[in-house]
Amino acid sequence: MALYLGIDIGTSASKGVLIDDRCNIVCQASCGHETDNPCDGWYQHDAEAVWWGDFCRLSRELVMRSGVNAAQIGCVGLSALGCDCVPVDTECNALAPAILYGVDARSKPQIDELLSEYGSGRARELFGHDPCSSDIAPKILWFKENMPEVHERAAKFLTASSFLCAKLTGRFTVDRYLAEDFLPLYDRYT
Repeated sequence: MALYLGIDIGTSASKGVLIDDRCNIVCQASCGHETDNPCDGWYQHDAEAVWWGDFCRLSRELVMRSGVNAAQIGCVGLSALGCDCVPVDTECNALAPAILYGVDARSKPQIDELLSEYGSGRARELFGHDPCSSDIAPKILWFKENMPEVHERAAKFLTASSFLCAKLTGRFTVDRYLAEDFLPLYDRYT
């Protein structure tokens, strides 16, 4: 019997499910985690402890509680927070806390810089919309201006799903849906 593992990493909790090839639930598990709020308007996660830690914890718990052989798992599906940003080295080790999606407002000065540099019309063309706190480029600029040593050491800037995929496969990727949040740094048409 083939089994399928699904894990979802959320803002304040993560969930996992193990299903069989008829979509029957074999086992479910969940765990909560903290979202750090070190300054007003800042929301961040420790990518290693929260994203990767929850993924590993839930995977182990589902296999242990269900009593199945892990070799029976034929596919792993994951979903995670959207347009967040964590700088990583070439081995996919997080170099700083991950800046979360649109709830984190720390990159507002960088957004204002981009609007001043390009004007709202050109910025809208480049980003596909008015630049906002969900965009990755202002977050990367924030790292460059506020944590230059981290920015310099970063091999990649990843979202949660890209981070987890890299941990699982050793490959750096971004899915086409999240690629929009990397505009204008990513050409989604090539």
